[in-house]
Amino acid sequence: MRTALLACAVTGALFASASAQAASSTGNLNVSATVNASCVVVGAGTMDFGNYDPAGANNATAKDVDGTFNVRCTKGTSAKIWLLEGNNKTGTSSCTTPERQMASGANRLAYFLYQNTGRTTPWGCLDASSPTAYVSASSNTSAAQTVYGRIPAGQDVAVAANYADVVTIQLNF
Repeated sequence: MRTALLACAVTGALFASASAQAASSTGNLNVSATVNASCVVVGAGTMDFGNYDPAGANNATAKDVDGTFNVRCTKGTSAKIWLLEGNNKTGTSSCTTPERQMASGANRLAYFLYQNTGRTTPWGCLDASSPTAYVSASSNTSAAQTVYGRIPAGQDVAVAANYADVVTIQLNF
Protein backbone atom coordinates (compact mmCIF):
# COMPACT_ATOMS: atom_id res chain seq x y z
CA MET A 1 0.00 0.00 0.00
CA ARG A 2 2.87 2.24 0.81
CA THR A 3 4.22 1.69 -2.69
CA ALA A 4 0.88 2.61 -4.22
CA LEU A 5 0.75 5.82 -2.18
CA LEU A 6 4.28 6.64 -3.19
CA ALA A 7 3.42 6.06 -6.88
CA CYS A 8 0.41 8.34 -6.60
CA ALA A 9 2.45 11.04 -4.94
CA VAL A 10 5.17 10.85 -7.61
CA THR A 11 2.57 10.98 -10.41
CA GLY A 12 0.85 13.97 -8.80
CA ALA A 13 4.18 15.74 -8.42
CA LEU A 14 4.97 15.15 -12.07
CA PHE A 15 1.61 16.66 -13.14
CA ALA A 16 2.07 19.58 -10.78
CA SER A 17 5.57 20.11 -12.14
CA ALA A 18 4.29 20.01 -15.73
CA SER A 19 1.52 22.50 -14.90
CA ALA A 20 3.93 24.84 -13.23
CA GLN A 21 6.14 24.83 -16.30
CA ALA A 22 3.28 25.56 -18.85
CA ALA A 23 3.51 28.97 -20.54
CA SER A 24 1.15 31.09 -22.61
CA SER A 25 1.40 33.81 -25.17
CA THR A 26 -1.12 36.25 -26.66
CA GLY A 27 -1.44 38.03 -29.97
CA ASN A 28 -4.04 40.00 -31.91
CA LEU A 29 -6.43 39.09 -34.71
CA ASN A 30 -7.16 42.23 -36.67
CA VAL A 31 -10.71 42.10 -38.09
CA SER A 32 -12.03 44.57 -40.68
CA ALA A 33 -14.76 45.09 -43.24
CA THR A 34 -15.70 47.82 -45.69
CA VAL A 35 -19.35 48.80 -45.99
CA ASN A 36 -20.03 50.07 -49.49
CA ALA A 37 -22.72 52.51 -50.46
CA SER A 38 -25.34 50.43 -52.21
CA CYS A 39 -28.86 50.94 -53.56
CA VAL A 40 -31.30 48.53 -55.17
CA VAL A 41 -34.77 48.67 -56.63
CA VAL A 42 -36.78 46.10 -54.70
CA GLY A 43 -39.07 44.15 -57.01
CA ALA A 44 -40.99 45.71 -59.88
CA GLY A 45 -42.99 48.89 -59.55
CA THR A 46 -46.56 49.18 -60.79
CA MET A 47 -48.73 51.79 -62.45
CA ASP A 48 -52.09 50.72 -63.85
CA PHE A 49 -54.10 53.38 -65.63
CA GLY A 50 -57.08 51.04 -65.89
CA ASN A 51 -59.61 52.03 -68.56
CA TYR A 52 -58.92 55.10 -70.69
CA ASP A 53 -61.98 56.35 -72.59
CA PRO A 54 -60.94 58.97 -75.20
CA ALA A 55 -64.48 59.26 -76.59
CA GLY A 56 -66.22 59.58 -73.22
CA ALA A 57 -64.86 60.28 -69.73
CA ASN A 58 -61.33 61.10 -70.94
CA ASN A 59 -62.29 63.14 -73.98
CA ALA A 60 -61.83 66.38 -72.05
CA THR A 61 -60.30 65.08 -68.80
CA ALA A 62 -56.85 63.51 -68.47
CA LYS A 63 -56.55 60.12 -66.80
CA ASP A 64 -54.40 60.49 -63.65
CA VAL A 65 -53.13 57.64 -61.48
CA ASP A 66 -50.36 57.08 -58.95
CA GLY A 67 -47.83 54.25 -59.08
CA THR A 68 -45.13 53.04 -56.72
CA PHE A 69 -41.80 51.26 -56.60
CA ASN A 70 -39.50 50.45 -53.67
CA VAL A 71 -35.88 51.42 -53.08
CA ARG A 72 -33.48 50.14 -50.43
CA CYS A 73 -30.04 51.70 -49.84
CA THR A 74 -27.25 51.42 -47.32
CA LYS A 75 -28.22 53.63 -44.38
CA GLY A 76 -27.26 57.25 -44.98
CA THR A 77 -26.64 56.73 -48.70
CA SER A 78 -27.87 59.53 -50.93
CA ALA A 79 -29.26 58.45 -54.31
CA LYS A 80 -30.78 60.12 -57.36
CA ILE A 81 -33.71 58.21 -58.78
CA TRP A 82 -34.12 58.36 -62.54
CA LEU A 83 -36.95 57.01 -64.65
CA LEU A 84 -35.66 56.31 -68.16
CA GLU A 85 -37.69 57.06 -71.29
CA GLY A 86 -39.37 53.67 -71.69
CA ASN A 87 -39.37 51.12 -74.49
CA ASN A 88 -41.63 53.13 -76.83
CA LYS A 89 -40.36 56.71 -76.56
CA THR A 90 -41.04 59.18 -79.37
CA GLY A 91 -38.29 60.21 -81.78
CA THR A 92 -37.99 63.62 -80.07
CA SER A 93 -37.94 62.30 -76.49
CA SER A 94 -35.03 63.20 -74.22
CA CYS A 95 -34.04 62.55 -70.62
CA THR A 96 -34.94 66.13 -69.71
CA THR A 97 -38.38 66.01 -71.34
CA PRO A 98 -39.29 62.35 -71.82
CA GLU A 99 -42.09 61.58 -74.26
CA ARG A 100 -43.20 58.12 -73.25
CA GLN A 101 -45.73 55.96 -75.06
CA MET A 102 -47.48 52.70 -74.33
CA ALA A 103 -47.76 50.34 -77.28
CA SER A 104 -50.23 47.87 -78.67
CA GLY A 105 -48.42 46.47 -81.68
CA ALA A 106 -47.61 49.48 -83.89
CA ASN A 107 -50.22 51.67 -82.16
CA ARG A 108 -49.23 54.17 -79.44
CA LEU A 109 -50.82 55.90 -76.44
CA ALA A 110 -48.89 58.84 -74.94
CA TYR A 111 -48.43 59.15 -71.17
CA PHE A 112 -46.30 61.16 -68.76
CA LEU A 113 -44.65 60.47 -65.39
CA TYR A 114 -44.21 63.19 -62.79
CA GLN A 115 -42.45 63.71 -59.47
CA ASN A 116 -45.24 65.71 -57.82
CA THR A 117 -48.98 65.41 -57.24
CA GLY A 118 -49.65 68.55 -59.31
CA ARG A 119 -48.02 66.79 -62.26
CA THR A 120 -45.88 69.79 -63.17
CA THR A 121 -42.37 68.32 -62.74
CA PRO A 122 -41.62 65.54 -65.27
CA TRP A 123 -39.64 62.59 -63.96
CA GLY A 124 -36.69 62.19 -66.28
CA CYS A 125 -33.23 60.69 -66.34
CA LEU A 126 -30.78 63.56 -65.85
CA ASP A 127 -29.68 65.28 -62.64
CA ALA A 128 -31.59 68.37 -63.74
CA SER A 129 -34.79 66.35 -64.05
CA SER A 130 -34.33 64.15 -60.97
CA PRO A 131 -36.04 64.67 -57.66
CA THR A 132 -34.16 65.81 -54.59
CA ALA A 133 -31.74 63.08 -53.60
CA TYR A 134 -33.29 60.25 -51.62
CA VAL A 135 -31.37 59.55 -48.39
CA SER A 136 -31.84 56.11 -46.87
CA ALA A 137 -32.85 55.94 -43.20
CA SER A 138 -32.33 52.16 -42.94
CA SER A 139 -30.35 49.49 -44.76
CA ASN A 140 -32.94 46.88 -43.84
CA THR A 141 -36.15 48.57 -44.88
CA SER A 142 -37.23 49.56 -48.37
CA ALA A 143 -38.95 52.89 -48.97
CA ALA A 144 -41.88 53.31 -51.33
CA GLN A 145 -41.46 55.98 -54.01
CA THR A 146 -44.58 57.44 -55.61
CA VAL A 147 -44.82 58.21 -59.32
CA TYR A 148 -47.65 60.38 -60.61
CA GLY A 149 -48.90 59.34 -64.05
CA ARG A 150 -51.09 61.04 -66.63
CA ILE A 151 -52.58 60.06 -69.98
CA PRO A 152 -53.56 63.32 -71.73
CA ALA A 153 -57.24 63.84 -72.54
CA GLY A 154 -58.77 63.10 -75.93
CA GLN A 155 -56.03 61.11 -77.63
CA ASP A 156 -57.16 59.82 -81.00
CA VAL A 157 -55.92 56.24 -80.51
CA ALA A 158 -55.80 53.97 -83.54
CA VAL A 159 -57.48 50.95 -81.96
CA ALA A 160 -59.21 49.88 -78.78
CA ALA A 161 -56.69 47.47 -77.21
CA ASN A 162 -54.43 46.88 -74.21
CA TYR A 163 -51.41 49.22 -74.24
CA ALA A 164 -48.23 48.77 -72.19
CA ASP A 165 -44.69 50.05 -71.69
CA VAL A 166 -41.71 49.27 -69.47
CA VAL A 167 -39.74 52.10 -67.86
CA THR A 168 -36.34 51.34 -66.33
CA ILE A 169 -35.72 52.71 -62.82
CA GLN A 170 -32.10 53.75 -62.36
CA LEU A 171 -30.47 54.63 -59.03
CA ASN A 172 -27.33 56.77 -59.09
CA PHE A 173 -25.47 56.93 -55.76
